[in-house]
Amino acid sequence: MKKLILVLFICVLAACQTTTADKATTAKKIIQKPLQKKEQVEKEFQSTKDNLKSFEKGKVADVKSFSNGLVIKWILKGKGRKLKKGEMALIDYRLALPDGKIVDGNNRVNMPFIPFVIGYNMQTPGWDLAFEELTPGDFVKIEIPADLALGSKELKGIIPANSDNWLYVKVVALVTPSVNEDGVTSWKIKDGEGASLAKDPSKEISFHAMVSTESKASVMNTRLGNYPLKYSPGQKTIVPGLRKIMKNAKKGERYFIILEAPQAYGARGYADLVKPNEQVFYNIEIMDIRAL
Repeated sequence: MKKLILVLFICVLAACQTTTADKATTAKKIIQKPLQKKEQVEKEFQSTKDNLKSFEKGKVADVKSFSNGLVIKWILKGKGRKLKKGEMALIDYRLALPDGKIVDGNNRVNMPFIPFVIGYNMQTPGWDLAFEELTPGDFVKIEIPADLALGSKELKGIIPANSDNWLYVKVVALVTPSVNEDGVTSWKIKDGEGASLAKDPSKEISFHAMVSTESKASVMNTRLGNYPLKYSPGQKTIVPGLRKIMKNAKKGERYFIILEAPQAYGARGYADLVKPNEQVFYNIEIMDIRAL
């Protein structure tokens, strides 16, 4: 079961389309139906393990459709402003196919929710487009057309090629970054242990990195070949923003990081992977800190 969570947070970075579709809006359609009781809806959602084909029947209170084929159906509505690109939300989700079969979800690894950063191709383009229409507390069904999902690609035995995706998701909370200064925005996802490079700069740090941008889903993924990156103080083998994070990192820590262009690849960009003056998103796990 554990490999299923990697479908969305490792494999998709390498398999999905490399560009985010342009946003297109249409008029909102209001269905005159009272919203369901929160406790009732959430209990039913949590108890459904395999198939969600009829889950939203009789529950949908609001629908918004887009000319690109994306459809958002609100079952519960939160309060406050919409989420924005570059923000991190905690989400409780199930990903299903149009026949209702659940193919992924944080429940598969016994996690009540997982973090998701908006706007940087952590998932397929339909996710980023939809999340900018949501607010904390929303519980929705998002109908993602195939060309905003994996398109003609597939995840063998899990998601067929040219398949629409049905994403059922609750936005649990908006998370404030632990660092947000000088062009570096960072969230510590998991605590580590031991000493950092700041306390012993003679050591070397090794880490895995999954990297994406607003325009490209897979700039780098060191997990695919299991070749972690290495860095020791004084080197310039990683971009400036990462050097700032690494000096205080500890073994076992995980970070989500957004770097403004000057803290990443600047005005030159990086080959055909990172555009000039483009922000870069990093999903980092610190594997080890040891003597050189």
